[in-house]
Amino acid sequence: MFLKIPPPIFVVIALLAMYGCKLFLPLWQFKTLWIITIPLIIITVTIGFLSILALAKADTTISPFTPEKTARLVTRGIYQYSRNPMYLSLLLLLITVVFISGELSSVFVVITFVLVVNHYQIKPEEKALMYLFGDEYRHYCLHVRRWL
Repeated sequence: MFLKIPPPIFVVIALLAMYGCKLFLPLWQFKTLWIITIPLIIITVTIGFLSILALAKADTTISPFTPEKTARLVTRGIYQYSRNPMYLSLLLLLITVVFISGELSSVFVVITFVLVVNHYQIKPEEKALMYLFGDEYRHYCLHVRRWL
């Protein structure tokens, strides 16, 4: 079962939920940690850019809704470290927002994001890729972690 909401839209929903946590469910607030936040922003943008670039170079789809249209299995570049660097960059974006907002309750939204994306997006994509690429994908999964 695929997530019917595009992952970037789900991130917007998560960001709104994080804002709601800050307003209505403040647990523990802390000062913005720029020493952590600025490197996280750089890492997030870099991972997102490199993942899209690798798929574009391989001339394959970046659409999360059509994994069956994947032309080739991308295992080089950023994909040699993470099977899902685009989702990883979205996760890092949410973690960055936790540090910017300074609200600990937002961590619950981040955890929910991981659980939902794993179940409704990544697992169906993995099933489609296993069908398309068989042993090559199985071997890739044995050597490269889902997130990091």
